Amino acid sequence: MRKFSFAQATRELRLGGHKDALALTAMAISILLLCPFLKTGYPLLEKITAAALMFPAVWWIASRYAQCWLYAPYLTTGMAKMRPSGHLPVEVDKHGQPEKEGLMLGYTVDSGKPVYVPYDDLMRHAIIVGQSGVGKTVAGSLLFMQQIERGGGAVLIDGKLNSADLLKVYQMASYFGREADVLVINPGVPSQSNTYNPILYGDPDEVAARILSLIPSTVDDAAVDYYKQAANQGLIVIVAAIKRLGLAYNFMDLSILLMNTKALEELEGRLPECDEKINLTLFLDQFRDFKGFIDTKKMKEIFGGIGGRLFTFGSGNFGEITSSYNPDIKLTEALLQKKIVYVMLPTMGKDIAAGNFGQMMVSDLRSSIAELQEIPADKKPWPPTLAFMDEAGAYVSGTWSRMFEQARSAHVMMLPAVQTLANLKAVNEELSEMVLGNTWTKIFFKVGTQATADECAELIGKEFAVTRSLSTSSGESSSAQAMSADPEQGQGSSYGINFSESEQELYRVSADDLKALSQGEAIVLFGGSEIYNIRIPMLSFDESYTCHVEHIRINRPVTPQFVKGMSLYENSEQYIDNNTE
Repeated sequence: MRKFSFAQATRELRLGGHKDALALTAMAISILLLCPFLKTGYPLLEKITAAALMFPAVWWIASRYAQCWLYAPYLTTGMAKMRPSGHLPVEVDKHGQPEKEGLMLGYTVDSGKPVYVPYDDLMRHAIIVGQSGVGKTVAGSLLFMQQIERGGGAVLIDGKLNSADLLKVYQMASYFGREADVLVINPGVPSQSNTYNPILYGDPDEVAARILSLIPSTVDDAAVDYYKQAANQGLIVIVAAIKRLGLAYNFMDLSILLMNTKALEELEGRLPECDEKINLTLFLDQFRDFKGFIDTKKMKEIFGGIGGRLFTFGSGNFGEITSSYNPDIKLTEALLQKKIVYVMLPTMGKDIAAGNFGQMMVSDLRSSIAELQEIPADKKPWPPTLAFMDEAGAYVSGTWSRMFEQARSAHVMMLPAVQTLANLKAVNEELSEMVLGNTWTKIFFKVGTQATADECAELIGKEFAVTRSLSTSSGESSSAQAMSADPEQGQGSSYGINFSESEQELYRVSADDLKALSQGEAIVLFGGSEIYNIRIPMLSFDESYTCHVEHIRINRPVTPQFVKGMSLYENSEQYIDNNTE
């Protein structure tokens, strides 16, 4: 705990408001009543009145100072306060416990009070904005730990591939006896990862949407959008055909089907007479020539580079995780079972592939949200699932917008963290508007660019304030006749004071204030009206505990279930040297 002097406490206390004013006024009246020169002729009444006013006033001011010392470790040092904190979303009782279920964001710098946000408001979602290294991940860790402690489920997508952060989450889970709930997706180190196949589950439309999330938006290009819609149709009929056969599949299976006509013809031949076969045949007929052979070039024009992108996720480190026909992680089940899913994206070494994988992961989360919406309210997870997407700018896509509109009904709390608002606008302006418009709580850390600071200040808003100015003026003058020997001359002086007031619309928190925030300090905008200047405590475990939890244990199913898959890659030799174009 830092040293806290009386003068420092007075500065931190920021006396003001009607309660402080009444207390100070009562103390002043009490002192006047006890002064010897002010006598009313009723000394006993004077003393009783003075005591009646003094004791509650002193008690109130003393309690304010005591509170300042109590929360001294959480108060900011050296940073001018933006403004007094607004009305807290959740009050705490005398034992420090919140009156409503929720998560704590941090402590106010003016009073040291904890800022809790109820789950009902967290399900209206939140967003964190701030440059690298200022506390975004620390804030996420604080929320994550509370979620683990309360027995809730969580999904954390980390765009930094930091093994220390993964170990810390595992230590949190172990501390609260939940290490068996931890599931890890780590394409960078497959040996420290559970298996996960993001395209295996869901209906054909959902699977196709997940795959096409890898393709940038085409709404502004009619020609490109035509091919994307044609590819969507093809993916739907192919996935529907595979599911009709009751077979599991992976990225490599779909990649071979999209790039090899012989594999497609084999799939068509294995289907019984059914709607799925009719749809597949009709789709393939548009690529057949008069001899009945499929024109490979035409088919590749429709699917473009989708087959190649799927191959990336079906091979190498990604393939070791995604090739399973019965993966450890089934996301909807994990959410219902309140699992702790930690996703590590190797964005530095494999920027494009990692970003695409993150987009598919979020698209799978979107499908899970849709499934959770359909189940009865009493069966939905509670506490609500926390979906924290750190460094979201590396994998944000246009499919995010609907989640922020509808995830509330699935008991899912969305919490993306970005370095600048340009990360959202880079996708499109509509996404930025929908995300910002559907986040009830906005947390602003120190920002690094003037443009982002200006945008954040605009989001926080303006208010009318009275500005006052005081000016003084003075002057002296003397005069005499130049050609006269007469000693008479004139002298004069003047002095004036000017006071003025004007009402102006000013930012509630300026862009310069946002750029001057210290590390671990943030401005919270709650519900579009209340503002809190907070500090976020950094969590750490004692060495005596961490030495016992130095390694992560990957939780795998005890009795894995056998599932029959397509296994096209294992039999790939029969698809080599396919018919030429």
